[in-house]
Amino acid sequence: MKRISESIEKRIEWLHACSLFSELPSDHVTALAELSHVRVYEPEEILFHGGAHADGLYIIVDGRVKVCRYGVDGREQVLHIFEGGEPCGEVAVFEGRVFPATAEALEVSRSLFILRDDFLVIARKRPELLLGMLAVLSRRLRRFVEMIDDLSLKEVSTRLARHLLQLSEASKNTGEVQLTTSKAMLASRLGAVAETLSRTLARMQRKGVIQVEGRRVILKDAAILKRLAEGEKL
Repeated sequence: MKRISESIEKRIEWLHACSLFSELPSDHVTALAELSHVRVYEPEEILFHGGAHADGLYIIVDGRVKVCRYGVDGREQVLHIFEGGEPCGEVAVFEGRVFPATAEALEVSRSLFILRDDFLVIARKRPELLLGMLAVLSRRLRRFVEMIDDLSLKEVSTRLARHLLQLSEASKNTGEVQLTTSKAMLASRLGAVAETLSRTLARMQRKGVIQVEGRRVILKDAAILKRLAEGEKL
């Protein structure tokens, strides 16, 4: 991890781009920016370890950061992948306890770091900041409930179909999507082993649902893909 200097104007711009701070008055965003530090992480560098004291809040500026947990057998479960403009570690900072998971850079990533005590000084003055945090946490809770439902009740083909449709919706391209992670990482994110994911991709390709070209996936039959996402067997 490298600490680098950056202008206050640039740090204010980055904070305004974050969902937690986008609606705060300029004077409070400026105050937070003055207290923030810029950190740069290389691929596979750890931002924080699960179980470590939650001493501050991270705002991902650019790059990508995965948050994951590990089972006793060493198996990894990816909980979230953060990109630019997203806060990271805010739950633990709010609690004042420990980080519940590990955050690792997937590529060169810049973040703003704000110490917990500094953050809470501003939060006490502006309750709307806490309301913004509540909204962010509510969205994440909903996503985790969906993840638990997927892992416990749904086939890998259903999880994969839903993921492909979500990528398609996010990119506004119904014809094809680009996988932003390796297949091993995607398998972890979907709660599957890499071999099972590869077999599922191959079966979907054989049945004419998709066509896989590296990380590019062409959605050849959206109707079947939607039925798979709803639970139909492959």
